[in-house]
Amino acid sequence: MKRLILSSLIILTSCSTEDDLEKTITNIDKNKSNLISLQNKDQTIPLLTTAILAIEDKNTSKNQRQLYIDKIKTYAKHDPDAMFYLAALYEEGELVTLSEPKARYFYKQAADKDHLLSRYYYSLMLIDGRGGDVNYTDAELNLLINHKKQHLPSSYSLGYVYFRQQKYINVIETLKDKEKNKYSNHLLAISYLELNRNISLAIELLNQSAEKNHQFSHLLLGDIYHHGLYNIPIDTKKSYMHLKSAADTEIPKALFDLAILSIDNLELINNDINVAIENLKLADKKGYPTASFELAKLYDQGKLIKQDFSKAIYWYEKSASHGNNKAMFNLASMYLNGDGVKTSTEKAEYWLQQSASKGNKRAIDILSQE
Repeated sequence: MKRLILSSLIILTSCSTEDDLEKTITNIDKNKSNLISLQNKDQTIPLLTTAILAIEDKNTSKNQRQLYIDKIKTYAKHDPDAMFYLAALYEEGELVTLSEPKARYFYKQAADKDHLLSRYYYSLMLIDGRGGDVNYTDAELNLLINHKKQHLPSSYSLGYVYFRQQKYINVIETLKDKEKNKYSNHLLAISYLELNRNISLAIELLNQSAEKNHQFSHLLLGDIYHHGLYNIPIDTKKSYMHLKSAADTEIPKALFDLAILSIDNLELINNDINVAIENLKLADKKGYPTASFELAKLYDQGKLIKQDFSKAIYWYEKSASHGNNKAMFNLASMYLNGDGVKTSTEKAEYWLQQSASKGNKRAIDILSQE
């Protein structure tokens, strides 16, 4: 639990400097008596430490714990470590009522007093929009301070902020010399690809992340090998392998892309079209809107499966509910021709107008000739 770890850091270090935190973080003993023994025996235990130990002690009564939390609130008027701990309490909401706005407020108060970890967690809340609005600008400013102090988690988060703002050169400059992990590799790779530079390095980084089970790296590699992106030769077997790995974690786009690859290369699924259909249905269930249109086409055309206009209508209507103007146009055609439904010029006209309103040029042209 983050609150326990963070409070232990405060107890052990009695400061907010990153060097001390890095030396301590791998040696935290969650046993509170051991924590106390690690203090200088000749040093009086600080009041903040005493309060935190009491709060974290399972034997502390509810009323006593509340008294110590009230003391933390008093210390938090001036002490950045107290602000930091109080913010963590509000963020987790286990010992106090959950309040992300209060957590954000106290992280900021401590960050303004140059508390490194508070600055980091405050930035995360700015990025996610927890406790207030999303604010990439302030997150960037705060993370940049920590980045210059060699705080590695802040560097990774700064790279992410740059990535979300499509500042790909900044992503590369921030992360290229840092210790790599599967997440930073993924951000670096996409940044190289977006800038169309160091493509071979980008593929290498994606493969490294994929080997560490980063499923979005599998997804991107699957699409690259499927479509021959960035002048990489098409390789349907590699594409299938990567997309299958991503789809196994039920990433909606991976399920959809795997289904489309399989439909185009049935030998990959032993010519069992039902495998692709099930992936499309699961992609639709997981919220991928394009899947319903592909399902509708399969049932409408009847080339790979038995033609079923009723199912085609069902999936076209579902696709139309997502705003797909092609699905609307096809519904107009089916109602006009009576494909699986009773002929209805009224419904055909309705779907034609809906399709035109969504920008379908064929529908617009037909209506303009009336």
